[in-house]
Amino acid sequence: MSLKCKFSSLRFFFKPRKFVAQYKLFFGDEWLEASVDSISKYMYKILFVISDVAWGDDPKNPTIKGDNLEPIIAKLQAKYPEKIIAYKGSWNTQLGHVQAGLDYIKQNIPEATHCLYIDGDEIYREDQLQKLLNLARKIKTYKSAIRINYNTYFKSIYYKIDPIKYPTALALFPILEWVQYRNARNVNAKINDVYDIFYEHPGYVRFDNEKMRSKIEAHRETEPIIGDWYNDVWLNWTSEMKNFHPTNPDFWEASIPVKECDLPSGMVEAYKKMIKHL
Repeated sequence: MSLKCKFSSLRFFFKPRKFVAQYKLFFGDEWLEASVDSISKYMYKILFVISDVAWGDDPKNPTIKGDNLEPIIAKLQAKYPEKIIAYKGSWNTQLGHVQAGLDYIKQNIPEATHCLYIDGDEIYREDQLQKLLNLARKIKTYKSAIRINYNTYFKSIYYKIDPIKYPTALALFPILEWVQYRNARNVNAKINDVYDIFYEHPGYVRFDNEKMRSKIEAHRETEPIIGDWYNDVWLNWTSEMKNFHPTNPDFWEASIPVKECDLPSGMVEAYKKMIKHL
């Protein structure tokens, strides 16, 4: 490493940490407020990158309709007025969507040091988020892309996938000039897999079957759904079902029951509020 590069790395290491959470939105996930609530305390800014077209759809002739995000965005902006930023555009690839967000951060929030990659249906326990963010302050990992584990819930927050056989997911990475996305959830920084940090992912807990069907359609651009998964699995699922992941069946070998006391309180509260409207 040249002297110039060493000086640049040292300067970045001592730069005050400012974390920016990056969300990519098209649907107004039922979990968005609970997700934001779980991280807001530790974020410098929270960026919503909002597309008006679904991934894989034709911008000139769209077939998938997104949710009206204005009410939830307005609520969160009122709740966290100094943190929430809404950036709107048209991105029909997931890679284009996330890269637009990173470009926005670099151009408009130059003081940001690290990006928390997070979806609207991902929720952190405070102790787990603290452990993750602390890695941005350690000499061995401050310039690394951190991939972590997550608990996936299916149909209900009271059932989760077990054992965990699916890959870790990108959660945190440094915002440096040369860092770019390689694909939708991977950057070109050095990768560190950290298996003892988790976030909670109720991504397959939905309160409207049509929303799940739309989610599947919107993800076909990056996730090749096997067969008629919506009808065969989603609509006919029981807790005894085996190997039912939509793209790699073996990833979800089975599910196990979860006790309410083992879940984040914000996740439970959001779930109970939602089922009241069923």
